[in-house]
Amino acid sequence: MSRAKLFGLFACGLLIACGPNNRGPGNGNGADANGNDNGDGNNNNGDGGGTGTNFPDAPPCASSPHKAEAAPLDMYIMLDQSGSMSGTKWTQVTTGLKQFVQQPNLAGFSVGIQYFGIDPGAQNCPVTCQKDQDCGTGGICFLNACICAGAGGDSCTASDYATPDVEIAPLPGISQQIVNSINAHSANSGTPTSAALQGAVDHAKAWANNHLADVTVVVLATDGEPEECDTDLSHINAIAAAGAAGNPKILTFVIGVGSSLSNLNGIAAAGGTGQAFIVDTNGNIGQQFLDALNQIRGSVLGCRYTIPLPDMGMPDYANVTVTYTPTGGSPMAVPHVANMAACPGNGVGWYYDNNTTPTQIELCNGTCATVSADKSGEVDILTPCSVIVN
Repeated sequence: MSRAKLFGLFACGLLIACGPNNRGPGNGNGADANGNDNGDGNNNNGDGGGTGTNFPDAPPCASSPHKAEAAPLDMYIMLDQSGSMSGTKWTQVTTGLKQFVQQPNLAGFSVGIQYFGIDPGAQNCPVTCQKDQDCGTGGICFLNACICAGAGGDSCTASDYATPDVEIAPLPGISQQIVNSINAHSANSGTPTSAALQGAVDHAKAWANNHLADVTVVVLATDGEPEECDTDLSHINAIAAAGAAGNPKILTFVIGVGSSLSNLNGIAAAGGTGQAFIVDTNGNIGQQFLDALNQIRGSVLGCRYTIPLPDMGMPDYANVTVTYTPTGGSPMAVPHVANMAACPGNGVGWYYDNNTTPTQIELCNGTCATVSADKSGEVDILTPCSVIVN
């Protein structure tokens, strides 16, 4: 990820001039004791022979530099636990996922997880029991623990997937809980992609509304085409598109495991992330899955910056400028566009996360790719300020 410096060199706005106020004790020979300007001095508020008013200097605009800080990243992972994921795929994918959450230097990064499909009957099965009836219909009490067959089918209700198995929380503190969650699951369900994705986007949006300074994304990891619930791909793409177009915006990243993946690029494109990450099952599945997650994390962190408040005055968001300096090169201005949809064909530009109440600067895909690949480049952001004096 490139090094980024955010310079809060807050230039003066048009509402007031910076520097000393010209009003103060004058050199005139005023005629009355109330400080009325009857004198011939250079200051229109001369105190003459009376007691004129001494106005304090107006507050200057701040000019102290601020280092850029990537917005905190919150990731909600929706992991396919269908029967086709069983065996080597499940073992290696979950190994890569465990390695991902146990990496060092993950400050400012939070992760939560849920799986699909889920059997609501089994999910709601009591944990402890004294007899079979305590476990509900179809449950068996064994050594005071319930073994439940469940309702016999995967849920098509989005709210079931909007309830995380492990809630989004900061790493590394949550890592062991996620590892324990993975160890408690196995691949034996169907693939209700539509309900799972809708639940993931719904939960991510609810989370983002309560964590407005963070960037919240969904990662959908699956090895196949939808086979349960609503399998219409246009409807599934629409779920991802609504998340990307919403406020707060929820991007959907897709990791595909295997060869039956022709439609996953459509979900990724609709979700605002271009194309799916494809894991080749003829290679090292675990390492490829780990690499994909790290690329997702790096691309998000490298392309969104928190806007700091100026030391004095209010930010003048209408006149913010962004420049990118490539390694060994000269600074280049990055154009401002209205929103993600307005990014040009070459992907060069930046926009606010919210034009009404902006908190982050986001780079268009082309600029993001360039900056993320340039490990020694710099992004500089100049935030003018407007100072208002009552």
